[in-house]
Amino acid sequence: MFFNKQGIIDIDEMVAKEPSFQKIMDDDIVTDDELLKQSQLVIDLLHETEQRFSENDQEFIKRLFVEANVLSAVYHIHSLQNIR
Repeated sequence: MFFNKQGIIDIDEMVAKEPSFQKIMDDDIVTDDELLKQSQLVIDLLHETEQRFSENDQEFIKRLFVEANVLSAVYHIHSLQNIR
């Protein structure tokens, strides 16, 4: 589910296959409206998480969500450092 055959998480591949990403990137332009809709989708999923999972499960999901975003942020910063 999370790992490919080589045991690697390829988040870029997962994102590229996600219908919401494909729809947003169809014209290679990200609009304010698309950002707003994607933000609302994430908010809705987080509210659903609050309803579906126990507090312990929610804490684990929160940690995973935050750490995945930390990884994304530092990966982006790292790639920008290599441009210099």
